[in-house]
Amino acid sequence: MAALSDAARRELLPTGALRLAVNVTNAEMAAETSPGAFRGKAIDLSRRLADDWGIAVEILPFASGGAILADMAAWDAAVLAVEPSRRDRIHFLPPFASVDATLATLGRSDISTCRGADAPGLRIAVVRGAAYTAHLQASIAQAELVLFDSPKAARAALLNGECDFVAGIRSTLAGLARENAAVRLMEDDVLRIPQALAIPLGKKHAQAALEAWFASRAEPAAS
Repeated sequence: MAALSDAARRELLPTGALRLAVNVTNAEMAAETSPGAFRGKAIDLSRRLADDWGIAVEILPFASGGAILADMAAWDAAVLAVEPSRRDRIHFLPPFASVDATLATLGRSDISTCRGADAPGLRIAVVRGAAYTAHLQASIAQAELVLFDSPKAARAALLNGECDFVAGIRSTLAGLARENAAVRLMEDDVLRIPQALAIPLGKKHAQAALEAWFASRAEPAAS
């Protein structure tokens, strides 16, 4: 494993530690188990990086991918959903995992597929800036998408009857269903979303170092 060059270190660790932004509403990637303690695939990745390069990693929790992108000055790297519209601001490293996004509704609905939710008069709660929101904005033809600033607010809109469906990460919505017996997930998914480490554009030395690190590990994206 090649050592981190001085130029890459300056770009990637300007404060002395890698400040890694994670979306803690995507529990498969990062979940806060107690104050300041985290688990998930993104956390596992950060530990491998820290061990290989002998660096400190500071985990910065955010409430959504959109919130991470809105505060890029706060972090050095982030784990984000790979979404083409984000490439004007960040460089994605090779995906290391993926998550599924789907829709959930309340039990009184007889619709069982995401396609069936695209019907006149139906309202789908989505999160501003989420990768699945961009996909739905391009594919939904008849239902109305209602934007919220956080996954928590979007889920509340379903529960209080403001919306007929809510979009989200399947594992997160499954947790909502465990807490509320009236919540039911669709049988299919909106899409599968690759997850990747990302850094702001313009950090060529850090980018080269990270690309070499991923190549040396040669780990395919999880299915």
